[in-house]
Amino acid sequence: MTRYDQDWADALASAAGPVAGLEGSVRILFVVTDTADGKAAFFVDLADGVVESATAGRLPRGEKADITVTAMEDKLLEIWRGERSHDAAFMRGDLKVEGAYADWLDRVTPAFAERPWSAAWGAAAA
Repeated sequence: MTRYDQDWADALASAAGPVAGLEGSVRILFVVTDTADGKAAFFVDLADGVVESATAGRLPRGEKADITVTAMEDKLLEIWRGERSHDAAFMRGDLKVEGAYADWLDRVTPAFAERPWSAAWGAAAA
């Protein structure tokens, strides 16, 4: 399994489990720059706190993400390992968030900080 391939995305989705308090649906596209293979992307579809899917690669043509998160791999891994907060990374310009920023800030980031997501992100960074 290679980071950002479909097996990795499937492992992330199965490890994450439900997220209490995250109502409604949201699609988050992660664009990861400066990887060993250049730029990578994956997206996660959540509905009422449940991961519907995690998919390696870009969105299909004509589809859009509610939130797009872009970061250099080393900075993103620091966040996933819990070494840096999303807020600190955003304030330093290491994490770019486009789209529904209020949803990212108020709904998604707090949910990602809770178990089981925090553990899933830590495993994804390994």
